[in-house]
Amino acid sequence: MKKDERCLTNKYKKRFKKRYFIIPALCSGFLLGGEGASATEKPLVSVEKSDKVVTLQINESGDRYEIYQDGKLEYSGKSNKYQDNLNSDIQNYKVGVFKQNKLKKVSTVKVTNNKKSNMSMQKSLAKVSAAETNTSNKDKKAAIMEENINTANLEVVATNDSVTLNWDKIPDENGVYEIYKDDVQIGSTRGLEFTDKNVKPNSRYQYDIVATTQVSDEQKEKYLNLAKERKIKLTAKDKKELFSIEGHLSNIIDIPNIQESSLEKPQVFIKEEENNSASSKTSMKAAYMPKANAYSFLYMTFIPYFSLEDPVPLNGTYLKGDDRGFYPYSNRYRTKVDVSTGFKGPTYINPVIDIGTSHRCADAACKKVIETKTASKSGIKVYKDQVSTRKMVWRVKHDVGIPFGKGYPNINYYYEATLLSSPSFVVKGAHDKAPNHEFYLFAETSTKAFPIEKYKVNSTLDFMLLAPGTPQHFFNRSF
Repeated sequence: MKKDERCLTNKYKKRFKKRYFIIPALCSGFLLGGEGASATEKPLVSVEKSDKVVTLQINESGDRYEIYQDGKLEYSGKSNKYQDNLNSDIQNYKVGVFKQNKLKKVSTVKVTNNKKSNMSMQKSLAKVSAAETNTSNKDKKAAIMEENINTANLEVVATNDSVTLNWDKIPDENGVYEIYKDDVQIGSTRGLEFTDKNVKPNSRYQYDIVATTQVSDEQKEKYLNLAKERKIKLTAKDKKELFSIEGHLSNIIDIPNIQESSLEKPQVFIKEEENNSASSKTSMKAAYMPKANAYSFLYMTFIPYFSLEDPVPLNGTYLKGDDRGFYPYSNRYRTKVDVSTGFKGPTYINPVIDIGTSHRCADAACKKVIETKTASKSGIKVYKDQVSTRKMVWRVKHDVGIPFGKGYPNINYYYEATLLSSPSFVVKGAHDKAPNHEFYLFAETSTKAFPIEKYKVNSTLDFMLLAPGTPQHFFNRSF
């Protein structure tokens, strides 16, 4: 489309009534609690979508408007409506409102384009058998949550003093969505829109829309019988965790300043380097630092405890853990999958897979080690779907067991990543609710880790959540 003044034709003035069409300004919400508020007034920019077109309507009067996409000026003129092709997984805009040749308002707009593709997330498990992925045991309600989270859209409109979120409907047990900012709940709503007015310019926040349902009564009975067999006493909290099916729809947003330089500046994964002069930490970071114009996606699973009782069989022995918290530079883990990507000279997707050594002990202090083994790497597959100078797409399937016999459970996860050179990414996936999972991005020449996903077990009982058929944690994160 031309970079000139653009007005909508009558063809696009109608309201599209399709699945992927969202009008944040017109969606109503009911606030149940928190520091934010459901939107009662129009955000600075409203987003309208069809399958092929996105329209930005600026709701603030001005003499002139400027619209940038990924740091490039796409429009400057008097029209408060801008139309663009909807042809990317995520499209990032900066909108400026000028009055008397002075910048008055700035908005960051994130438009996601999640939809069903020919390659569904089930196929993204890469043609593995039902036995490997436990699909034969998967609860129907979990499958519905998975599909909805993978195809849902979360739109974000941010100004220097507010963030408005708008999302597609996701199944929830009581119809109430929980809203989190940086892992802290800030509110809940029955609607599909939420506004947070507690933000600061030049800050970065991650917003999560969380929906929760429960497995069927039939599945609940299976889990209770399994606990009885293993002589595990479940509290009400344990049962809630065991029965819950949770989906996270997430977006990471930078809050703009009212400055022309803010309009022109494209987003970056790593905003600035951490000031840390410790040579030991610097050397550890350097070991993970990717090459220039490159990105690295690091996924690790680990047991946070020093040791835990054998989940199966219950014979009085113990498994040695990794004894650590979340730390992207650690060399202690159950499994590590590091996918490096490069957009220039030449383009590439290169995975590096490693498995930590497992120890089975006679005592909790692991002073007497009964056996030591390392699981096979064969249960980890990385599939490269697209490698180009503008877009990378790959999938990881992880199905690795504890290497002390068939009675031990496997750790399962998968994710599908789309990385754009703009830069932006969309990562969709699911993982077991044990052990701990951590997922980071390292960007270009930076040594600072960008967290994508962190999941923590609450107790050693949570390893029962590795039993076949127990619901996974579903996520869809965009930046």
